[in-house]
Amino acid sequence: MFGFVGRWVSEVLRLAVPLVCAIVAMQLPALANDYTAALLQLVRDERRDLDQREQAARSYYHFEVASDEELVAALKDKEPSNAEGLEESLRRMHVLRAAYDRIMAAPEVLRPPVAFLDASEDQRGDKLPIVWTTLQSYHMQIALELTAAAYALAGLFVGSFVAQLLLALAGSGRGRRSAANWRR
Repeated sequence: MFGFVGRWVSEVLRLAVPLVCAIVAMQLPALANDYTAALLQLVRDERRDLDQREQAARSYYHFEVASDEELVAALKDKEPSNAEGLEESLRRMHVLRAAYDRIMAAPEVLRPPVAFLDASEDQRGDKLPIVWTTLQSYHMQIALELTAAAYALAGLFVGSFVAQLLLALAGSGRGRRSAANWRR
């Protein structure tokens, strides 16, 4: 009886692990797209907020400056805390825009690993809330596109390897037990 159940479990592992890995890997391109869309949305929101704040400062102080950096420098004398806030918002906007540009510059098939590396290189914590929001709002999907299919195929290979590794480890432990029983 144990032999039958053991074979059945091993077949389930051989089928289920690669399938689960393929479905999970298939989600990576969609997750990368959602992450880049969130980055772009935040860049646009940040730019809109900065434009409103800069317009208020320009009209109140009658500054005649051309760039964001010139406005921050001019505002440092009048309102240092407001200038610091504008400077921090500008820095954040540039970081997010650079991340978006880096991901979009990569070939489509490489965008998921580029997005993952970009999100993991978040030294100041600007991207972590974006990652969490993307993960929380993500809905699994089965995408019928070339990139998702390539990731699914890679997931099948990895899953098959993991399943075989698990079965080999389980088999080696069982082999040791049966050899020990044989010696008795």
